[in-house]
Amino acid sequence: METALNQGENDAWAALAAQGVSNAIRGLSQMVSREIVTASIQVKHIMVKDAAEALGGADASTVAVYLSVDGDASGHLLFAYSPKTAFELLALLMEGTSEDIAVLGEMEQSALGEIGNIMGSFFINVLADNAGLSLKVSPPVVMMDMAGSVMDPLLADLMLWTDEALMVEAAFGTRDRQIGGTFLVLPSPDLQRALLEQRAMA
Repeated sequence: METALNQGENDAWAALAAQGVSNAIRGLSQMVSREIVTASIQVKHIMVKDAAEALGGADASTVAVYLSVDGDASGHLLFAYSPKTAFELLALLMEGTSEDIAVLGEMEQSALGEIGNIMGSFFINVLADNAGLSLKVSPPVVMMDMAGSVMDPLLADLMLWTDEALMVEAAFGTRDRQIGGTFLVLPSPDLQRALLEQRAMA
């Protein structure tokens, strides 16, 4: 188990995660060719074992886009939404309304995957630039299930690394339509250490 970070390291890592999410939303703006503004970003440290509860409870219906981080270091990214919010995100992409989307079919899942791919790439670019590492994200995997079922496959691996994870809650959208998303940021010890060493040298 990796040694817990001190307060200063936690604060530095949280600031980087917030910067990464802000950049991810900027990537979404470029994808839809419309201005997407960030209304708020809140970063919380959570226990890995409580990750499903942080998504609304183990039985809460969740739409999640998962990407692994590979390259000079590794980690996990998970973008999670309630089904209603996922519909709103798709409506934002398609310039329609959430009422126009009845189900998350193959086309809708593909669109969510592409959103996750763009946002994940823009997020990881911030970490790569700060750590001086070559990093890339895997193809996205879109999951629709209860939060517990979404998180369970990740927990065993994550708890070998650390007891804690970062959860970033962001509200974003156009000037007249705001939605919210939850971002779970789960770096390996190697990635976290490289990021903090670079911050300390800056």
